[in-house]
Amino acid sequence: MPFSFDTTYKDLDSKLYSKAKPKAIDDPEVLVLNNSLCDDLGLHKSDLNSQILSGQELLEEPIAQAYAGHQFGSYTVLGDGRAMLLGEHVHDGGRYDIQLKGSGRSPYSGSGDGNATVSSMLREYIYSYAMQNLGVKTSRSLTVIETGESVKRRKTEPGAVLVRVMKSHIRYGTFQYVATQATGELERFTDYVIDRHYPHLRNKDGKYLDFFDEVMRSSINMVVDWMRVGFIHGVMNTDNMSIAGETFDYGPCAFMNYYDEDTVFSSIDRTGRYSFGSQRSILKWNIKRFAESLKPLFEESSHGFDELKAKLDNFEEIFDAKYHKMMRKKLGIKSDGEKEIVNRFLDWLRESRADYTNTFIELENPGSFDDVVYSSEDFKYIRSELSTIGLDKKVMNKTNPRYIPRNYLVEEALDKYLEKGDLSTFKNLLTVLRILMNRKCRIHNFNNPLQKNSIQSIQLTVTRSKGKR
Repeated sequence: MPFSFDTTYKDLDSKLYSKAKPKAIDDPEVLVLNNSLCDDLGLHKSDLNSQILSGQELLEEPIAQAYAGHQFGSYTVLGDGRAMLLGEHVHDGGRYDIQLKGSGRSPYSGSGDGNATVSSMLREYIYSYAMQNLGVKTSRSLTVIETGESVKRRKTEPGAVLVRVMKSHIRYGTFQYVATQATGELERFTDYVIDRHYPHLRNKDGKYLDFFDEVMRSSINMVVDWMRVGFIHGVMNTDNMSIAGETFDYGPCAFMNYYDEDTVFSSIDRTGRYSFGSQRSILKWNIKRFAESLKPLFEESSHGFDELKAKLDNFEEIFDAKYHKMMRKKLGIKSDGEKEIVNRFLDWLRESRADYTNTFIELENPGSFDDVVYSSEDFKYIRSELSTIGLDKKVMNKTNPRYIPRNYLVEEALDKYLEKGDLSTFKNLLTVLRILMNRKCRIHNFNNPLQKNSIQSIQLTVTRSKGKR
């Protein structure tokens, strides 16, 4: 069998999910398959035909999960409107949700059609692939399957299904749903999540308090990692926040080019709620909503909700410490402290609007870029100042990406497929992301002409990104 399913979510109260059936697809076509993920899941590629991957041949009855969420600050009851859980795959002691996205209508679809376009699914595939290779905790994409139908969004495109893999799709919004729609299940559900994601807490006194603390810390780690690589999620609704600190739902997301904390990547985010610079404050806001959903678990405690609030009050200190530690590593500073120079460097970034990724390469290897911003006296001064305490190449090399999927390159690859049915540029991007994000590799290490040609053919060199500062 291709998957080894043991779906424990079905043992929970039936209010938390509904039975679902993937839409019929006459001739599903696998466009791209993640071979390394197959290996990690112990899957044999020969068993993974398009009928099984698209949900046409079912190993068990799929479900759609119910949840709630604050979307741009407004609370609503939701559910998997275009996603279905095929099952929980168990391999080598690990448990993984295998989910279809774009698989048709579910009981939670409302007026939606449950479909997805091929460009949106290929985009999620490549961004999750990049994040994995950049060392960010993330959902992973197993495959994208074209369905042979047409899907109308801003324009009409071929339809597609993504097979997404996560430790689970339990989110802050799942707890919000349980707390408001299935109130008698909160303790049982929380115990289930602890057993599944934080089993070391199951027999501890005060396990619910520790559970909240660990979820908060794993989320902080995730967002600090986003800021390390310049990633902007774009839609940090509470229903898009994983209880296990996994990045997921790559909709209007992107990597930042020029440093601008006000950068957003959602056409409806007119206030900058989910901008790059707001991700810290929005995470805290979301965690407060998560804490509120756990409040009934503390009603019988002698200290009540105050215990949880005390943990939440530590957010700023924890985030600040982790963020500055990350920035010290980006600047190659081995010692603790040095907060002042980190802040001065960030002030320079804000003022200069230099390319975020390239700046750290230029700091490490002066002369890498022919750009006036790196010839300024301000940049020379701050680099000279850093050279006395930092710029350790070994530390910087482990922390800073050399390559990111530049947004315009991703769009060019997607357009080429939509216009010509040609996936070669998209696959070349994946090749570069796989090879060059290995921090032990550099272009000059490659002797294989095919690898060099793949790199050069998509122009993914460490040059300045397109556009004006």
